Amino acid sequence: MKTDKDKRAFKRHAHVADIAFSYFNKKHSYNAETINICPGGMCFKSNLRLQPGATVCIRLKRTHPDGSGSGFSEGIRSVALSEVKWCREMPAATDLPYSVGVKYFNPVY
Repeated sequence: MKTDKDKRAFKRHAHVADIAFSYFNKKHSYNAETINICPGGMCFKSNLRLQPGATVCIRLKRTHPDGSGSGFSEGIRSVALSEVKWCREMPAATDLPYSVGVKYFNPVY
């Protein structure tokens, strides 16, 4: 049985940034915070439970260079259209109780 780590195409790097996300083509956005990033996607903390398969637009609001962990920033995009791959509840977290993994859609040039 493959684990999540075995399925990843890129190594994840700790990176803290404030983001806003919204369902694709919807006005209302929600605040969230990144946990880690890579060139192919990211993991973030949210107060909203997201359904796998949903398309979300993610916008970078502010990075936290002092708390970014590795200092790696190759996977952070200012705006990204992404697919929710998984969403898990984090019982110990109170303000942002869900961990969400997304995969960026590749741009078409």
